[in-house]
Amino acid sequence: MTNASIHGVLPVAILPYNSDLSLDTSALRLQIEHILHTGCDGVVIGQISEVSRLTTTERFRVAELIAEQTGDKGLAIMSTGGESIAQAIEYSRQAEQAGCDALLVMHPSMWALDDEQMYVYFANVIESVSVPVLVHHAKSLAKRPMSIDVQARLLKTFGAQKVQFKPESAPTAPKVSLLRDATGGEARIFEGDGGMMLVDTYKRGLAGVIPATEIAEITVALWRALQTGDEKLARAIGYPLSYLMCHMMASIDCYLQLSKHLLKRRRLMSNTLIRPPVDFTMDPETLCEVEKVYDQLLEFVTQ
Repeated sequence: MTNASIHGVLPVAILPYNSDLSLDTSALRLQIEHILHTGCDGVVIGQISEVSRLTTTERFRVAELIAEQTGDKGLAIMSTGGESIAQAIEYSRQAEQAGCDALLVMHPSMWALDDEQMYVYFANVIESVSVPVLVHHAKSLAKRPMSIDVQARLLKTFGAQKVQFKPESAPTAPKVSLLRDATGGEARIFEGDGGMMLVDTYKRGLAGVIPATEIAEITVALWRALQTGDEKLARAIGYPLSYLMCHMMASIDCYLQLSKHLLKRRRLMSNTLIRPPVDFTMDPETLCEVEKVYDQLLEFVTQ
């Protein structure tokens, strides 16, 4: 655990498996070290980590592992949302006790919650812990979009350090501005679309960005270019990154197949296994195009 503020480039780890589909904790530790070595500010376990495919015991172990492996070298942020308030509170309290610096809490995905139900869900979870909570709106899993009013109400109730935001509802960039303006510029907002709109959303006021492991170096280079005001460099990185994300973000399993393929090519993962059932089959032409764009981007930012 570190006392640093929640900020900067915070990649989501892609969980690796052994051949029997058990968690490969050694490979996960290697991936965390890679993330920190690239200059990122911490590690996140999120939806793209296949957290919904983990058992409760595995969730608890992963929270302990990321807190232990990051130590004082970076932030450890654990996904702790659930389909009920009780479930989310149990996950959240355990992650805090394990030493995680903050929690990434997604809304329930099985029901279309109205504004009051959404507020009550998040308020109960936030009150149950002392660490910061990043309110996660997952556009592909929300039955009903979370309103700006609910987010602003949460901030007003709990303060800008205790409650922070990872909004993904489209259109992303205008929604960032709406949330910023509704909170008088107080909201700490994290871009969560793989850096797809980062060139635009950064100047609207971001505290950080939450990509995934395979684009860690790329996102760090883009974030630094934006911080230094090098717009030409930022666009040279950001535009092909957006094109890459257009291919990868068709669905969670699409992203996982491509991400694990790229990580295996870089020897950061020994296989590309995803826990079944899996709802996506990659075609070779898309794979070829993704490899070309990814290799060019990685070469550009590491030269």
